[in-house]
Amino acid sequence: MGLLSVSEALSAILARISPLGSERVDLLSATGRVAAEPVVSTRRLPAWDNSAMDGYALRAADVTAPFTTLPIADAVAAGDAGDRPLPPGTAARIFTGAPIPPGADAVVIQEEADAEDGRVTLRTVPRVGDHIRREGSDVEKGGRVLAPGRTLTPGDLALVAAQGRLSVAVHRAPRVAIISSGNELVEIDAGEPGRGQIANTNAWALAAAVRAAGGEPRVLPILLDDRAATEHALRDAAASTDVLLTSGGASVGDHDHVGPVLEQLAGGALAFWKVAIRPGKPLLFGQIGTAHAFGLPGNPISALVTFEVFVRPALLRLAGHSACLRRPTTGKTAAELPAGGPRTEYLRASVRWDETGALHVDARRSQGSGSLSSLAGADAFIVRAAGCAAAAAGDRVSVMLLGPDEPASRLGAP
Repeated sequence: MGLLSVSEALSAILARISPLGSERVDLLSATGRVAAEPVVSTRRLPAWDNSAMDGYALRAADVTAPFTTLPIADAVAAGDAGDRPLPPGTAARIFTGAPIPPGADAVVIQEEADAEDGRVTLRTVPRVGDHIRREGSDVEKGGRVLAPGRTLTPGDLALVAAQGRLSVAVHRAPRVAIISSGNELVEIDAGEPGRGQIANTNAWALAAAVRAAGGEPRVLPILLDDRAATEHALRDAAASTDVLLTSGGASVGDHDHVGPVLEQLAGGALAFWKVAIRPGKPLLFGQIGTAHAFGLPGNPISALVTFEVFVRPALLRLAGHSACLRRPTTGKTAAELPAGGPRTEYLRASVRWDETGALHVDARRSQGSGSLSSLAGADAFIVRAAGCAAAAAGDRVSVMLLGPDEPASRLGAP
């Protein structure tokens, strides 16, 4: 098989992935999770007619002209039952959120009234319903509060809480087992690496990326370049996780056992792909039992770029999100860029927005695949399509913003 395009590989991955089952979580844990059930209202909101403003509740028919004066017969505050009938020809002092007393049908706000000696003079003629929030005007009993598939926001959870519910069913967060492979690796707390040794940064960087995507990462011990040990470790990991994520050993060298073992464990259901992407090229993906297996390159930059492009969307799909991809946008490049090569290239870049809201991207940093510092402080990728023309400083280029999705108002003009 020749090189797959990025879009071909990504489409093939997402076509094989469906949302995980559901679990019930408390409201505090539900923000950002995806609803797995509809929530139907069992209560009207508001539960009774109440005042939208501080002012005076009255009968609109009792005020026939400006500067009508009425005696103040009662006062109703938020938390009062407000069940005392309002005598005709009187007003009740009322506060925001307080129940409308029986008999009243309008509220005059306090800015349009003058109160003195137990009487109020009204400088306006109210209409029936003025400044009253009607029972059930927000949510009717039996109405749908939330639809399944929605990514829950604090506002959504306020509606759930208003129904007296402390929990909600959401799609389960994917569990991700992370294994780094290679004799050259040492744990990051093992002291100064010796000559030929490399600290296992991939596992922790990938774990952080998994956590940021809403998954539950579990970092497993370093896997040495041994076929039997590789088979044992990957088999055990796949049996207890939703996603198996490896870095290193995915190529075809004499010491690269991850690819052949994953293919063996997948029973031929593993695709070994070479994707037209830079940095990164070898990508393993397949099914081992119920686990989705990804084999990423061992190069730290390649591992994190391929995670962002291929694994993050898969994790979001597993968690129930319908929108799994970063929103594409464009920005002005701060410096000239060469013509695109034979593979889609992801240049690490920093971003800024100018006073007009336009996005500017700056890729003037090392773009070498071995430059770990090129990802530190990177806010975006400049995405250079294969074979694209060179870009001059100030030209618009395709951009993938990283981190939390930016609001549309900050994306600049397309």
